[in-house]
Amino acid sequence: MKREIGFVTKTLALTALTLLFVSCNKLKEYDHKPELESLRQGLKTSVAVAYCASLVNSVYEGEALPQNVSLNAGSSLISVKIDANFPLPLNREVGEILIAYQCDDRGGVMSILLGDFDLLGNNYDFYGLYLVPFIKNEGSKDIRAIYMKQDIILGAGSDTIMDLGRLSLSLYNDRMNRFNLADPQDVFVAVKQNFWFVDVKPNLHSLDFYDRDIIISGGGQIAEVQGKTGGVICHALVNAKYNYRACPYNPISGVALSQNFKAGGEPFVDLGNSYISFSESCDGRAYVDFSSGKYTSYFKRHIDLDLE
Repeated sequence: MKREIGFVTKTLALTALTLLFVSCNKLKEYDHKPELESLRQGLKTSVAVAYCASLVNSVYEGEALPQNVSLNAGSSLISVKIDANFPLPLNREVGEILIAYQCDDRGGVMSILLGDFDLLGNNYDFYGLYLVPFIKNEGSKDIRAIYMKQDIILGAGSDTIMDLGRLSLSLYNDRMNRFNLADPQDVFVAVKQNFWFVDVKPNLHSLDFYDRDIIISGGGQIAEVQGKTGGVICHALVNAKYNYRACPYNPISGVALSQNFKAGGEPFVDLGNSYISFSESCDGRAYVDFSSGKYTSYFKRHIDLDLE
């Protein structure tokens, strides 16, 4: 009888340990930190587009330019030196950015060649953006730009970025017609759209290029990001407001989404997502209002954005 009791006790103990082990492993599946690389790319690229659009508009309007900006006489080409004295917001890299443009009183298009400037890091071979349109808001100095996944030059193709000499009227109109698209209002919709609206609102009392509100709404992928937990990481931003002078480390309002989709595209299978809000705390962090799937453990927690 004692042997039977001992055997049963050992069996129950082993069963309990097995269940505990399985439960712990199961919990680990939901204990991953939200993967924000795609979100960082969207913020960095959008802020760079805003910076370049502001420069193009100032050149066209004949306004005073920063000392790091030089013009190529006889051509619509702008050279921008980025260093510690004149940084590109949300970035510590140094190097040169070239901007080619065509514009009029209503707006225009610009192509951005990053040259030796490593905007995204991590060897993504991100060379620039081709024919990004922008428009001016009548009655104010506000600018709106919109860029799409198809504008992003990764790898080959950078040799044609600066060539606007053969820009056809139909292609120009095609770019400008993008402004007929509706502003993204829902991060769960924007995350699949692959276009980004970027609004620039200058401080009317200052010509400081760093004292401008940048409002970003859109989402998708800049470069493909594979999740460490499996799947493909996408992002979305809705009314994410950034101002370098107000806070250089993070957006100060708005919301974002980081979503992990099972590889393969449609139908989109959600492996986990994190709904994030920005605040004026200016500590380089954001707040995870909701997190699901593999990132469940980060529900109602702060997270470092690691933007610089």
